[in-house]
Amino acid sequence: MANVSNIVMKFGGTSVASRDAVFAVVAIVKRYRKAHPVVVVSAIRGVTEALLAFSKCPKAKISGRISALRTVHEKLVAAIFPAASDVSEIMAYVVAQLAHAEKIARRGEFTPEKMDELVSSGEIMSSYIVSYALRSGGIDSEQIISTEIVATDDNFMQAEFMPDETERNAGKILGPLIKRGVVPVVTGFLGCTKDGRITTLGRGGSDYTASIIGHALSSKEIQIWTDVDGIFTADPRVVESARVITDISYREASEMAAFGARVLHPRTIRPAVEKNIPVRVLNTFNLGTTGTLVSPRSTGVGLKAIAFKRNVVLVNVYSDAMLFSRGFLARMFEIFARHQISIDLVSVSEVSVSVTLDDVHHLASVIKELETFSKVSVYKESFGMVSLIGQGIATSRDIMRDVSAQFSKEKIPLRMISMGASDINISLVIHSADVERAVNKLHNHFFNI
Repeated sequence: MANVSNIVMKFGGTSVASRDAVFAVVAIVKRYRKAHPVVVVSAIRGVTEALLAFSKCPKAKISGRISALRTVHEKLVAAIFPAASDVSEIMAYVVAQLAHAEKIARRGEFTPEKMDELVSSGEIMSSYIVSYALRSGGIDSEQIISTEIVATDDNFMQAEFMPDETERNAGKILGPLIKRGVVPVVTGFLGCTKDGRITTLGRGGSDYTASIIGHALSSKEIQIWTDVDGIFTADPRVVESARVITDISYREASEMAAFGARVLHPRTIRPAVEKNIPVRVLNTFNLGTTGTLVSPRSTGVGLKAIAFKRNVVLVNVYSDAMLFSRGFLARMFEIFARHQISIDLVSVSEVSVSVTLDDVHHLASVIKELETFSKVSVYKESFGMVSLIGQGIATSRDIMRDVSAQFSKEKIPLRMISMGASDINISLVIHSADVERAVNKLHNHFFNI
């Protein structure tokens, strides 16, 4: 554990994808230099997706795709560094990483473990470039590959970190650098098993890495630098009148992330919550804004945001055996849990249960088991979910009265309503085609009165 107070700054794929973006990162790190930053970076935008695509790439096309990835990095490096010697040194590192990725791709063994090893090169290359850029900008910096720090289980492609081991590693590796005023540039997304195998932390893994490191170092603040001004009252790409939320609680932000808001991944908040570390969402390309502060403190009762998911899977489970029986729900939920499918919403009547799902990877196996004692109906891609989020809204009669009035006025049929047990979330399942219209009408009603 570092004895010097520090902050963690995570920069996403768009923040490291161009010359101007990398220069902006350098300027931001200089601005926060006295706060002893630890920098976490994602791969250059699009690189992780390109690496994952090798699992479906014919062997004859592998060399061409590796060459394309080299070109992406070479163009960026040449734009940032005017000296040919710098370009040559950096590209030698990049080429070595791509050679390793190509070797894995040519073997054709695309197990989860090998995929994690393959995609790790994205963050390794970007962190090397960013660290080099910081040094060129007069900031003492060192690249740190997070496999040295983030200890995880062996759930490849969706690994979970181990707090005690990670804290020891962070104190040993990052602590001395922070004390010396060196800015570590850490690869996001990656971890390592006890026996030395590379893991990845799943979708949103670089944000999660930043939160993990903040947790391990008991940092003063975790900053998520992205390409938007903060967390909005709704997705600004869908709602033109959406505006930045200045302050939001951990619980509200977690609900937003879980129910469709894209700025923070649901797992990002958890390590910060455990250490009461505030998380601030900021825009790399707009330093004039203060972003959104996510913290433990309550920001008052009332609607804060509207999140949505366009396509959710609705599963109805019907059985007369539910009536007056014990253990039916436990049996049903155990089947979903055993197949590692998370349930978003639940609605229960006397003889039926309706649930919504995101992950349907093992759904066929779940249905097969459920059908041994019930009737199951599955509706794919025809429904969406709109979630109203804010402290105390689930017990507010005015909210539901207004929602019902708006939906009735717009002739939007409701298929399912679920009230969050935390009193922070009301979720509405409607036809997927109605989602954007519903979000706009509700936002205009509640936020633009």
